[in-house]
Amino acid sequence: MAYFNNRKPTAEHVYEDTVIWQCSSCNCWSRKEFIAEFEPTCPICHSKMNEETKKIRVQ
Repeated sequence: MAYFNNRKPTAEHVYEDTVIWQCSSCNCWSRKEFIAEFEPTCPICHSKMNEETKKIRVQ
């Protein structure tokens, strides 16, 4: 018996470069469009956050 013949083929994930705010001390980050401050601080450790780019899956 073949139970696995009805599986749909898996689609590849699509990644896109996105501008983020990355914490300088811990692993916390957030997309830039979700932060309203000009110079944000980390909500977890209150350190300075730096603007960077990251590949984020969009599909």
